[in-house]
Amino acid sequence: MQVRPEQLPDHLARKGLQSRYLLHGPEPLQAMESADAIRSAARGAGIAERVVFDGSSQDWTSLRGLSGTLSLFAERRLIEIRLTGKKPDREGLECLADLLGDDQSPDVFLVLAGALDRRQQEAAWVQACERQGVVVGCREPDENAFRSWLAGRARARGLELTAEAIEFLALRTEGNLVAATQEVDKLTLLAEGSSLDLEAVIAAVSDTARYDTFQCVDAALAGQPARTVRVLRGLRAEGTEPVLINFGLVRELRTLTRVAAARACGASLEQAFREQQAWPSRQPLLRQALQRHPVTRLSELLEDAIRLDQLIKGHGLGNVWDDLESLLLALASVSGPGKSPSTSGET
Repeated sequence: MQVRPEQLPDHLARKGLQSRYLLHGPEPLQAMESADAIRSAARGAGIAERVVFDGSSQDWTSLRGLSGTLSLFAERRLIEIRLTGKKPDREGLECLADLLGDDQSPDVFLVLAGALDRRQQEAAWVQACERQGVVVGCREPDENAFRSWLAGRARARGLELTAEAIEFLALRTEGNLVAATQEVDKLTLLAEGSSLDLEAVIAAVSDTARYDTFQCVDAALAGQPARTVRVLRGLRAEGTEPVLINFGLVRELRTLTRVAAARACGASLEQAFREQQAWPSRQPLLRQALQRHPVTRLSELLEDAIRLDQLIKGHGLGNVWDDLESLLLALASVSGPGKSPSTSGET
């Protein structure tokens, strides 16, 4: 039977402990937590003895002997077979197929296999695990699934995050479940209250910073070039990640571009702000930026900020901090006839 990692706890609760488990795939957190859930279920089923075999030793005779020896202390054992290093040779594959295909063994087998390609997943021992027990594929979720996972992880810690806060954490951790878990655990310790919006999340993850990432973007919106540069360089000196600054910049530029486009189509400024759900506290700063830049210029700035986001993630060549400073200065300045500074990767 194939079971997803998030389904395993419920499967263990409803179906009870099975005789064979295989955890495979490149995602370490899912594998670790799935293994812990199986070990806990084994203890709950009265299995007190746990034996670990390191498959990288290739000592398959020892594994056969271990499996064929009755325990002196218990009727059943949990036998863990770790194949996360060197893959089994022919003898190992035959040994695994024999042991895992033996439906008379009272022991519970837990195999930790790391990543398996399609051909390896068709091996006899893998099919035996699927036939007699549970196979769990541990893989990084796609973007939508990752956001859902983040929200669920936060709720399990007693936190309710807004969609913007989830988007920010997803951007910050880039699908890395271990890093995401660390961020959520940090929020649990630092956050005040159980419901967190974007500002609260950024304040919590940047709680030791002397400069606030929002101060930098706000200075650019207000048309204050000198302050913008001062705050940005202070953030850089403190080790602030540029993705934090650019995240807020992209968000504000997207709002500005949509508001300016709506006004160009005849909507009032108040109506455009309502449609974009611009907070009243942010509207004075947005108004100042709208007075300096037409919709075409704002669109160019937004495109540059999106390209900068890709540069921050390692796609392209360039100096992230120099391009970020140029982009913020372009927002802080009055629009002229030229384009905004390029973030296309030129040095």
